[in-house]
Amino acid sequence: MKHLFHVTGLLCLMLFQRAQAQEYDLNQLLDLAMKNDFSVQAARLDEARVNAQLSEVKAGMLPTLNVSGDYKRYFKIPGQVVPASAFGGPEGQFTTLAFGLPYNLSTTAQVTQALYNPSLKYALKAAGLNRELTSLSTTKTKEDVAYSVTDAYYSLVTVSQQMAFLDSNLISLDRLYKVSDLLYQNKLGQRVDVDRILINKTSTETQQATLKDNYNQLVNLLKYYAGIPQTDSVRISLSVRDVALPVYADWDKTRRTDVALLQKQKDLNELQDRNIRSGVIPTVNAYGVANMAFYAQGGENSTFQDVPGYWAGLQLNWNVFDGLARRAKRSQNMIDKQKLDVQLKQVKEAIQMEENNARNKFGVEQKNISARKDQVALAEKVYKQIQLQFKEGTVSLTDVIQAENSLLDAQSNYLTSLVQLLKAELEWKKATGQLVQK
Repeated sequence: MKHLFHVTGLLCLMLFQRAQAQEYDLNQLLDLAMKNDFSVQAARLDEARVNAQLSEVKAGMLPTLNVSGDYKRYFKIPGQVVPASAFGGPEGQFTTLAFGLPYNLSTTAQVTQALYNPSLKYALKAAGLNRELTSLSTTKTKEDVAYSVTDAYYSLVTVSQQMAFLDSNLISLDRLYKVSDLLYQNKLGQRVDVDRILINKTSTETQQATLKDNYNQLVNLLKYYAGIPQTDSVRISLSVRDVALPVYADWDKTRRTDVALLQKQKDLNELQDRNIRSGVIPTVNAYGVANMAFYAQGGENSTFQDVPGYWAGLQLNWNVFDGLARRAKRSQNMIDKQKLDVQLKQVKEAIQMEENNARNKFGVEQKNISARKDQVALAEKVYKQIQLQFKEGTVSLTDVIQAENSLLDAQSNYLTSLVQLLKAELEWKKATGQLVQK
């Protein structure tokens, strides 16, 4: 009795957990992945870091204040050699005089403001471009995640459909096994027929177990992408809408994030070239200094004197000749520009190829799937008829197995077309930059 209560309790717990399992469809999984996927979170942190770098560049255009202090204790005050005649001595002779006091303390505060520095302007523009590049990189990451989530979901749909086919086949094989065993028991059939059906039934059950494991792995993969804890129980709502590609049009290839990234890199390359060229222009800084010096001496003639000083000025820096370093940098920058041009052409050609291939593949599989769906229905009909005839003893088991193999082939071909059709649509969305709404 206790054992019965224990089993009943487990069943109730399983039913309760199933009822509590959250259900997700593809759109919900994509929404969660756009927020919770680890690579997306890392990309957002990169954006935050670039924004902080932009603030750092802006800070370079504001005044800077530096305060410094210096303390000296002279055990022997350093001297200077001066003409003796300056103090009434003979001409042509020199004497050494020590000026100052043994205790020295000075404090200096300096404010500096850049008045004209082209590099600061270009650095600010470059930081803005880097922010746009990082934002595009985040979009690219989201596209990769969306592709992975959708691909895993479509694989789950395919595995689920294949499991449904096998479930139906197992029911038929189980009925066939009972019929053949009954015929054998009544001396109307052979044991080898029973064994052959049992072999097929066991093989199908093994395939079903493998598919269930694949199903669970795909569910866990979707939970990983969506940021759902692996310990949570979830149910995936599996449905495939009618897919259709729009009529061919000369779509804008700049929708692709790959193209936009390369274009931004070209803009940054041009800005870097302008910054290098601006290196020949002098920079001007304004500065103001406040200085306070203290001099002291101990002993009988002790004294303490403070000497303030204040001044302001303009500072000009002009790198007239840099050893042809700017020329070498511009040469490197030009090579980078040419490389970016080649990469941009390559990406555009690859995009066009991907779009054409996906569209052609979609068209072929769209025609095939309808025919193969009809083939599955026809194969199921033939298989049921052959089973009925086998029960009546008008056909052999070989005919049943052949009909079963034909049904399996038809189901496999249908699933292949379904997978190819869904993947073709996914590849087309990737090619045309429609994986993520922008």
